[in-house]
Amino acid sequence: MYALILNWDLSEKPKEIFQTLREYIANESWKRYENKKGLLQKVWYSNEETGQFGGIYLWETKEAMEEEIRTMYRVKAMTGVDPTITRLNIEAIQEGDHSIEKLTSIGLAWIKKSHN
Repeated sequence: MYALILNWDLSEKPKEIFQTLREYIANESWKRYENKKGLLQKVWYSNEETGQFGGIYLWETKEAMEEEIRTMYRVKAMTGVDPTITRLNIEAIQEGDHSIEKLTSIGLAWIKKSHN
């Protein structure tokens, strides 16, 4: 199993880019990763204070991970920024005791949609 971290440093961009990226996640990117072959999990993250935005992926195979790197382009097209790419081997995965029933469709990208 493999992990991939893609991080875009958007500290030089207007803060509004984060809302644009949230809308992109909810309206486009989510569909692209639904049932994606070889993907175990993807987490999108952001920190508006430091200007960081990115994704953390867990891949079943190295080939699936490398295919993602070859075909990702949308955030770069939207921001004009290349990501920092970090490839990692997974040593172990632990899940704790939590009260969240379903981990999908939670987070800032869904807040506006849930209030419509």
